Amino acid sequence: MLNLLTYIVISFSNVFLHIFRMLLVVKSGKFMASLANCICYTFSAVVIKFISETTLLTAIIVAMFTNFFGCYIAMTVYEKFFPKKQ
Repeated sequence: MLNLLTYIVISFSNVFLHIFRMLLVVKSGKFMASLANCICYTFSAVVIKFISETTLLTAIIVAMFTNFFGCYIAMTVYEKFFPKKQ
């Protein structure tokens, strides 16, 4: 059970980081984009390690849950810190 909860937290963090990476690549300079890319893909290695230790059904359910909610929450946080300029 602890392994599953750890996997969910790590997967959620991975989605969150990738959303911020995407936003930084589009809206910032080369250094920040490169740093964000480096962090995200290194962190993805940890997620792959956890995926390899779970069943396919568990991996699918965790991916669906964490991708939907991770993206939604990351975009909400981004909008709070970087409101649209009108």
